[in-house]
Amino acid sequence: MRILHTADWHLGKLFYGNYLTEDQAYVLEQQLLPMIRDEGIDAVVLAGDVYDRSLPPAEAVELFDDVATRITADLHAPFLVISGNHDSPERLAFGNRLLDASGIHISPV
Repeated sequence: MRILHTADWHLGKLFYGNYLTEDQAYVLEQQLLPMIRDEGIDAVVLAGDVYDRSLPPAEAVELFDDVATRITADLHAPFLVISGNHDSPERLAFGNRLLDASGIHISPV
């Protein structure tokens, strides 16, 4: 079994007044997703700090939704997410029961 362990995506990072969401989208969509496909990854782990703050900007939430959907629906790999100190566990765990059925497993603790 091939497991890809990632961590600290910090989606929605603000750097000197500019959100890095476009750069983060490029890395996730043009590098991470093809790697999962090309390397035959069986499961993806995101261990901590999905977002850069407990109330992330809408664009960061949309990016996470898109990437999580593509990992599970398009690439058919389970996606295991563990919240970090920058995340709001309650917000991140919203819809857990529905997400589990789709292959997205989020641990808010």
